[in-house]
Amino acid sequence: MNRYTLALVALLALGGCGGGGDAEPQPTPSPQPTDPVRFTQIAPAPQDQPTHVASEAIEYELGHLPVRGIAPFPSVFLTPIHGAIRFPQASLPKSGRVNDRFPIVLLLHGNHEVTDPSYRGYDYLAQNLAEHGYVAVSIDANAINASTDDPFDPSNFGDTSSVSRGQLILGTLDQLRKIDRSGGPGWMSALKDKLDFERIGVMGHSRGGQGLTNAFKFNLQRESVTPIELKNQLANRPDTFARYPELLAAVVSPGVVDNELFVKALETEEVTFSPSANTVRPYNFRGGLLLAPTDFYGTVGLANIPLAVVLPSCDGDVFNMQGARTYDNNRYSFDYDTAADIQVLVRGANHNYYNTEWRRDDTNPPYLPHDSYCDAQRDQTPHMSPEDQRRGGLFLINGFMRHFVGGESAFGSYWDGLAQLPRAACPEGEWPCDARIALTIQKDATSRLSIHRFQYADSMGRNDLGGAVSLSGFDAAALCEMPYGNSESEGACMPARLPGFETKALAAGGLRSISEHIQLSWSSPKASMSTKLDGASAKAFDTLSFRVAVVRPFGQEIEVSLTDASGKSASVRASRFSDALYSGPKAPRSGSPLIPDIADLPFGNGEPVQLMNMVAIPLSAFPGVDMNRLQELRLDLPAQSGKIALADVQFQKLGR
Repeated sequence: MNRYTLALVALLALGGCGGGGDAEPQPTPSPQPTDPVRFTQIAPAPQDQPTHVASEAIEYELGHLPVRGIAPFPSVFLTPIHGAIRFPQASLPKSGRVNDRFPIVLLLHGNHEVTDPSYRGYDYLAQNLAEHGYVAVSIDANAINASTDDPFDPSNFGDTSSVSRGQLILGTLDQLRKIDRSGGPGWMSALKDKLDFERIGVMGHSRGGQGLTNAFKFNLQRESVTPIELKNQLANRPDTFARYPELLAAVVSPGVVDNELFVKALETEEVTFSPSANTVRPYNFRGGLLLAPTDFYGTVGLANIPLAVVLPSCDGDVFNMQGARTYDNNRYSFDYDTAADIQVLVRGANHNYYNTEWRRDDTNPPYLPHDSYCDAQRDQTPHMSPEDQRRGGLFLINGFMRHFVGGESAFGSYWDGLAQLPRAACPEGEWPCDARIALTIQKDATSRLSIHRFQYADSMGRNDLGGAVSLSGFDAAALCEMPYGNSESEGACMPARLPGFETKALAAGGLRSISEHIQLSWSSPKASMSTKLDGASAKAFDTLSFRVAVVRPFGQEIEVSLTDASGKSASVRASRFSDALYSGPKAPRSGSPLIPDIADLPFGNGEPVQLMNMVAIPLSAFPGVDMNRLQELRLDLPAQSGKIALADVQFQKLGR
């Protein structure tokens, strides 16, 4: 029998299985006032207490925008400013909401079949937002996904840079600003003086996520196409404008465009140019959520806008988890950055099911197949149905927007790691389901104190506070730097990357986080890392946090101890406050080291993608320890053997 079969037999002998399932959890004794708990409340469901009647989903046509791509995509081309919009039509009785100005949420899909109306796939999000007082705009980017009408044309792979998507986001807002000022026919009249451009959020899915980050950059320094550039493109590549007969008619001979006909065609085809750099006031983006995003070129420099990167663990499209790079590259950003950065790993979710028009299960061919952990054709996997996946997606996406964009404080506790998922966010019949979603939070510079970022050549011997570091009981350790560059770049490790920590180039699985970190492996229990704090004070903070990836086996335990300058010490098991130490979608059975849930064992031989996720322990879990004068932090690993990656050891202020 293999080790998983043996473990299965042992669990059956213990009697039953723990975690998850359809049954309601059994009541547990109320904690004493001094006994810290992981969750202080249950987050609200976005479906609760609608305040408005939502409009129907209205298709809008607001002209055509010249945008720029990156070769081999056409360097300049036109995209319709088209999509679907929902908005609050009237306040519900007793809602307490006044129809003043409504926050704006833009939804942007990525690269998909041009024959599918991908922009319609987020209507479940748009309707819910409109019912709670938001204008939701789902942008059609199909013209960016294809340069010709032929879906089988090899050039139809879209603008991988998503530069054009960033321009389309801003161009859509420009048109909405005109509607807010002047109104217009039909639905436009209802939005005159109703749009709040001080509260804007964007959700970008797949390449739409990369477009979102471009929009945030271009918001400060516009990337625009001039009429002369468009005219030159028309002269040199008239095939780019096959859908625009009036423009083609302006080409009077090869390479020659009649200026008068060109100007007339711009009016007939309703071409609207984006404002040039520094001629328009930037928009006030309050939040960006990147859903299974691409990041082909290594986005850096994002600051002062709350960002959440949502990563489906069974993504068969962006299988190399490029969004993890976006998070890692920007989590520290600049000292003047006032915004939080968040990473969300959703266990069992795939790439497509967040969009109702993307019906193909990307965990199966023709996309790259996953191993047994995510194989949807097997019964025993964490794989979710489309409906269950969207239940979680509605909570994450709309809850993020309603907190960071709309300022609804009821959702804030979840994004500080203090609230449990509501039943409405869980797969049907599965509650609690907090093990499904691993939340990592990086607060701004004023709300954190780094203990160990592992960014220096001597970081295996000295921490960020200057204290000594000692490793005991490990067979091997490696210090790995963070690479900057494209999605294939990999950081160097000293003395060398350890076996088992490889990033697979053309397959799912592997360690996908790229932040500076230390790799550790051991083959006897009680390996440990001790780091001296030399009297540092954590009084301004409420949480000790670190990020960890469990590479092998399926789960680990970390016993965390803090000791003050007088020698007073307290310890706590990290699993008490986190699911980051366990790779399954259900909570593990109790015990130290962790005992896997019986339902997770059949796919334990698979290789789920590995990300470094947050463990967050309230400082109140260390009773009697003087947080004004701390002497040592110690991490003990009680399992017989294992491999972990460790990063971002710090004190944070999460709002406890």
